[in-house]
Amino acid sequence: MKIVLASESPFRKRALDMIGLAHDVCPSRIDEKAIRDENPARLTLKLAEAKARHIAGQHPDAIIVSGDAVAAKGSRIFEKPRDLVEADTFLRELSASEFQFVTALAVLHAQSGRMLSTVETLSITFRPLIEREIQDYIRRYDVLRYAGAFEDDAVHLFADRISGSYNIGTALPVSRMVVFLREFGVDV
Repeated sequence: MKIVLASESPFRKRALDMIGLAHDVCPSRIDEKAIRDENPARLTLKLAEAKARHIAGQHPDAIIVSGDAVAAKGSRIFEKPRDLVEADTFLRELSASEFQFVTALAVLHAQSGRMLSTVETLSITFRPLIEREIQDYIRRYDVLRYAGAFEDDAVHLFADRISGSYNIGTALPVSRMVVFLREFGVDV
């Protein structure tokens, strides 16, 4: 059966490449801002499932893989920053603090309409960041593409401690994705 990734994220593509699975890429262009929730786990799950359903309409014979991720600190949810000023603000707020990187995965068997989904969380503690390294990071990386304005390299550069499901390098929980795909008969 054909596998379709409902994302143009190079990290999510890497997740499917990592398990050696041939797939098509068909980014979902839903209005993510129209889907809201104050709970980061529910928000990411709603978004991942909406993206999968949207792409299933275009690929009724496929298994659709989609995901979403945010960073969360207390009641604050950090999605992709709107601009470099907001990216700077995000990194300052995450500096010297513990926060969560929340990742949702949805795998939809389009023909049957059956969806399997999950949310996994990684706790990260950033050390205090100085002005120069924040500015250097913003200059060197495409921070507008990352939830919370950071990705895997930032965790290596800035984190004092991490615990939980290490899903930041792919922005999908890869191990759980393998289980879901097997549930749909994919030979992974």
